[in-house]
Amino acid sequence: MKNAPDKNSYHHGDLKRALLDASIRILKEEGYKALSLRKAAMLAGVSQSAPYRHYNDLESLYADIAEEGFKLLSERQRKIQSKYRTNPLLLFREAGVSYVEFALEHQDLFRIMYGNQIESHLKYESLVRMEDDSFRIIVEIIQACETAGIIKTPSIEKSAIAAWTMVHGIAVLLSGKQVMFRSVELRKARKITKDLILFLYTGMKA
Repeated sequence: MKNAPDKNSYHHGDLKRALLDASIRILKEEGYKALSLRKAAMLAGVSQSAPYRHYNDLESLYADIAEEGFKLLSERQRKIQSKYRTNPLLLFREAGVSYVEFALEHQDLFRIMYGNQIESHLKYESLVRMEDDSFRIIVEIIQACETAGIIKTPSIEKSAIAAWTMVHGIAVLLSGKQVMFRSVELRKARKITKDLILFLYTGMKA
């Protein structure tokens, strides 16, 4: 890990952002088990007591990290929506692939977003809002597919949950290298995801 910035380089207004950026960097370079308020402060170049201006404990930092993760995921999925707006079937497929790729590219961030590091997400209103926005994108994609007549469903929301459940399961299995996915490379993971999403589509198509 590179040297931390000078402790005087952050003023009070950007302390929280600095701590969040430092935390995400620790996740990428060392994994979530290495993260602590003390280490985040050290990397951000602030005093060990500085994080407590914004965070009561490590869980509250995890909540902000998870919120940032959902924000990044939503931004990524919105770009997919924009790119494939005129082709709902490709949108359906590529949004699922993008979700899995995000999980593989940001494994420790993804683990905090969906893991048990946060006892109750409901304690953090802004986190819940970002989670809701992320799910809303899935609903919009299913709605677009039904409007285009390529799928038929009695419930948009239930179909969105079914699609999300399957894609999330693929992401967890691949990122955790579980069962038959122990030695799967990213390129092959993309093909596996496409095949399984099209399998799901076959069961939903009109």
